[in-house]
Amino acid sequence: MSDTNTFLPKWLAKRHYCTIKDLMRLFEVSRPTIDRWHRENPSFPRKHKIGNPFNENCSTRFIVAEVNAYVASIQCPRAEWTRQFDLVDSDENEDDRADAGPSGSVAMPPM
Repeated sequence: MSDTNTFLPKWLAKRHYCTIKDLMRLFEVSRPTIDRWHRENPSFPRKHKIGNPFNENCSTRFIVAEVNAYVASIQCPRAEWTRQFDLVDSDENEDDRADAGPSGSVAMPPM
């Protein structure tokens, strides 16, 4: 399974299912963002109910293979999209750039 999940971190690649919290951690976004992406983007991984929905004893999971396919499909566009957040002034020093926050914390747009 590890060779099919090359786009995911190790903590997620070894699983079959993941939770909404796992996706929040992976994409560094909030739960409402995950819900909106799921609702508005047909290519975003689908939610699956696991358990017995008739007695409300079920949980929502995502299939890791679907998450991997989605991450693979947006890998290049994300790099292009995040360029718009690069600092325009190239003469700013490195300390000012460090205060701007990590580049990995930019939320991914729905593709």
